[in-house]
This record gives sequence, C-alpha cells and structure tokens, in this order.
Amino acid sequence: MHDPHLRPRRPVRPGRRQRQAIYAGTALLLGSGLLWLLAHYALPLPEDAARHPVEPWAMRIHGAATMFGLAVLGGIWGNHVLGAWERGTHRWSGGSLLGLWLGLALSGYGLYYLADEAWRGVASWLHVAAGVGLPATLAIHVWKVTAGRKPARSGDRQAD
Repeated sequence: MHDPHLRPRRPVRPGRRQRQAIYAGTALLLGSGLLWLLAHYALPLPEDAARHPVEPWAMRIHGAATMFGLAVLGGIWGNHVLGAWERGTHRWSGGSLLGLWLGLALSGYGLYYLADEAWRGVASWLHVAAGVGLPATLAIHVWKVTAGRKPARSGDRQAD
C-alpha cells in the first residue's frame, strides 16, 4: 500500500564533479596554508626583507581557495548536508566537518580583522589546528560513508 505522506528518498551522495571540487579545494587550501607556514616560519628571509616574498602569494592563493571552498560548501549544502542531516546519517563526521569549516571561517575572519596581538595569536593557532584537521576529518567522513555503503551488484551501475 502506498502512503501519500512518504516522500521518496533522494540520493545525498555528491556527484563526481562535486567530489572532485571538494578534494581540489581542500588540497588547495591545505597546500597554500602549509606554503605560507613554511615561508613564514622556516624559509630564510632575503636581505632587507621584513617577510619572505612567498608569503603574500601564498595568502592570495589561500584567499582564492577559500572563496572556492565556500562556494563548493554552498553547492553541496542543499542535497548532501541537509539531506543527510534529515536522514540522520553520518552526523558525527559530517557535523565535525561543518564545525571545522565554521571554525576556519571565524578564525580566518579574526586573523584578517583582529588588531590585538594576543587574540591574533589565539586565532592563528586555532586556524592552523583546524586547517590541518580538516583534510583528516574529510578522509574519515568519506571512509565512514563508503564503509557503510552496500556493495553494488554486478549488473548495477552506481550513479555519480
């Protein structure tokens, strides 16, 4: 018997291009952030330079990657995030990812606008910790989701 109040379940898995955009954005953000850290703390300064010349370029790339990452997050919000939250699936790993994104956005905003050096130090430490934790949390989320997925039968095609 058909219940008119039950809606068919929509797939919540991001499409192939969305997944590629998530991975590319995460790699760009991590790479540009690590490049800035390397230039700021490890590379020797050229003579008469207050900062390494790589630092501003790393920040430009990081800022552009942030805009891309936020656009990708907005792109998966409707179907993937809200759909999975309604179903109650993978809330811990997905919620952790959202929490890290929120922490990165707030700490990045703080790094840009905070004038007090003590607060900037806190924001910087939080931003680095969340930034390094995001790819690991994404990998755990993907692993948990794929480990719980039913294997496709030999004649079935899995939709991307």
